[in-house]
Amino acid sequence: MDGLKLKWIYRLCLILLIGLVGIVFYYLKPVYLHIVIGVLKSMVPFLIGLIIAYLLHPAIEYIHNKGIKRVIAILLIYLLFFGGCVLGLYLLLPIFKQQWQDILRAFPKVMALYDNFLSKIERKTSRMPIFLHNRIDLMINGAEKSGLSLLSKSGEWMKQLVNNIISLFIIPFIVFYFLKDYKVLSNMFWKIIPYKWRYEAKGLAKELNNTFGKYIRGQILVCFLLFVLATIFLWIVRMKYALVLGVVIGITDIIPYFGPVIGAVPTLFLAASEGTGLLIRVGITIIVLQLIEGNVLSPLIIGKSIHTHPVIIMFSLLVAGEIAGFIGLLIAVPLLVVIISVIRYYSNRKERLST
Repeated sequence: MDGLKLKWIYRLCLILLIGLVGIVFYYLKPVYLHIVIGVLKSMVPFLIGLIIAYLLHPAIEYIHNKGIKRVIAILLIYLLFFGGCVLGLYLLLPIFKQQWQDILRAFPKVMALYDNFLSKIERKTSRMPIFLHNRIDLMINGAEKSGLSLLSKSGEWMKQLVNNIISLFIIPFIVFYFLKDYKVLSNMFWKIIPYKWRYEAKGLAKELNNTFGKYIRGQILVCFLLFVLATIFLWIVRMKYALVLGVVIGITDIIPYFGPVIGAVPTLFLAASEGTGLLIRVGITIIVLQLIEGNVLSPLIIGKSIHTHPVIIMFSLLVAGEIAGFIGLLIAVPLLVVIISVIRYYSNRKERLST
């Protein structure tokens, strides 16, 4: 009994000590918070560089396995990737800026059209049961708030991007050294993992690379190709804001199921503000783009890397959207891919051990 009492006293003291440490850290927050924020900000270029290096690594390994020296393979992919990014920005940024300014000038006309659209919905839903009518109003208000929040945050992100332009210049150098010393850094990382867990961790990392890596690289390629096709097709149907809307359609397509709708709404409203004929042409263009994406690009490039039912994907998107908004929608499927990969790995491992 005395031993049991001592154990409970020990646990209580430990809880009180943890609580006291937490209180001290809370009140010392003004002292260390700016240091923590500074360290996290300084890590951002390295994190971006690591992601880019991870995405480019398979291409470099492919070229290197063809008999070309690793450094030359790195320089070739490095120049193609960053050279293409710089050239694209140089050629397209002035056009993008001009089209964005045109959209801002057309914004009052689009808002008037949007208000008229809402009025029609209000009239048509007024005869519905009150709970359904209120639910539709809540959905519209929520969409408006999300859109305004995303616009304001995008402005803040652009300001931060300009303010941290120096950090962006060092990213290519970080990527180069990550790619050049990939094996050295990989060996250093695995030495940190305790030896008894190393084999297990390597197997799990291989499974994640086969599924998560394939999905992310494939999805980025699909979004880029869709951006190119959307820009060309919208330009063909004489949409004035083809480049900006192509970027929007390409970026939002990273969100399964809901992304095409998010990208189509501003495109259709801007087309409607220019006339019914353009609205019809743009509507047909969006349908064609989604048919190409759903039946050609995604099956060929991504395949069935997720291996899960669409209902589960939509459920994860709804939950993530409720918790973290637009950011949640962006990370929902990649996080789901990671979870599925971990479950699949341990399920296969259990089957191997049982046989």
